[in-house]
Amino acid sequence: MNGTNQNNAGSNLGVAGLVLGLLSLPLGLMGCTFLLGLLLGILAITLSATGYSQARNAHAPTGILTAALIVSIIGTGLSLVRLGNTASKTHEFFQQLKQSVPQWENEANKPFEEAFREAFKEELKNEPDNRFDPFKQEMEQLERELDEAGEEIENSFRDLSDKEKAERMGRATGRALRKFLDELQDSSITR
Repeated sequence: MNGTNQNNAGSNLGVAGLVLGLLSLPLGLMGCTFLLGLLLGILAITLSATGYSQARNAHAPTGILTAALIVSIIGTGLSLVRLGNTASKTHEFFQQLKQSVPQWENEANKPFEEAFREAFKEELKNEPDNRFDPFKQEMEQLERELDEAGEEIENSFRDLSDKEKAERMGRATGRALRKFLDELQDSSITR
């Protein structure tokens, strides 16, 4: 019985290492599972190397252990290549993001009114000018009122926290929407 154990020394570890090494191959190639492939590959190398050492000390066959070690190394290598590729792509993404943030900050720092006017003009640049003639005086009056309201808002919001600003803006927007819908309904009734 002692001779049988020596002939099988390390073979169980070799089979486990081979199975884990074979699992690490496809997992190392797939996009989302390469970390699992890397973990299984490292575990497979450890089991295979331990089994190989036991088999050599017991003068047992090492064929399956060698195969397990080779497959495990290949699976781990594929996972490492995938990890390096992912790290490189992630680095590139964050570099591009880092370069874009100042541009976004510049856009965010533009005064609201200026950005609104530019976008409004851009949207209506292809419309005929005479289409809006009846509304020009009313629009100019609304623009003056909007400027005054903007100044009032800026002055009243200076000492408020972000949460308080958001709450006030939410209530004001709700009131404005309600008023707009009422006026819209009134105008549709009169027509």
